[in-house]
Amino acid sequence: MEAMLCINGGGGLENSPKALSLGVSEYSPWDLEMAEFGFEVIEYDASIEKSPYIHKNIHFYKKFIGAKNDEHTITITQALMDNAFDTTQANILQCDIENSEWQMLEDIDIKLLSAYFTQVIFEFHGCNVEEIEGFKRRKKVLERLNEYFVPIHTHLNNHGKIFYSRGLFWSTTIEVSYLRKDLAEKFLQNGFRKEGNLKDFDTPTYLANVEIPLKFDLED
Repeated sequence: MEAMLCINGGGGLENSPKALSLGVSEYSPWDLEMAEFGFEVIEYDASIEKSPYIHKNIHFYKKFIGAKNDEHTITITQALMDNAFDTTQANILQCDIENSEWQMLEDIDIKLLSAYFTQVIFEFHGCNVEEIEGFKRRKKVLERLNEYFVPIHTHLNNHGKIFYSRGLFWSTTIEVSYLRKDLAEKFLQNGFRKEGNLKDFDTPTYLANVEIPLKFDLED
């Protein structure tokens, strides 16, 4: 998964923030790392029986994030309420739910995310610009997200559909880390992202494949 930039959060706080992890697998090192930082990690995924880790700060729920609350799914709004998320804390969201992220973002008010989370991290699937209708739908979702958050790091997933177009390699799965706009302002004023990405955060998603270079066309 993508980068996490500690902004007023992590171990050592009197009231530790929480990390909401949507989409868990048998190998989810981000969750464990966040727990070690001192975050209370709340995991949701119905595709596995239990969390891959035993840690005092990790709590697992066998449900998918969905559009309604029932035996198998829970809405993100309900998950925030059930786990007593505090809007005054530097909470973080990571979301890797295999293409369901678009429907989730379409169904909620993005302002809700900005109220509860200082950072949101998404693995976006199906990002193929050649699929015109799908691209238009995803572009609208990203525009809404960009009203409240600023992308601070982008990584092309090297385990999936990869293609070559106009002299560049591209992946249809893109990992993006966002920082809430009010927190990002001072970094942007100081030339943050001048080189396009944070340094030394990337690791290959699939170790057997080489990384996909990401070229930024930045204006002076």
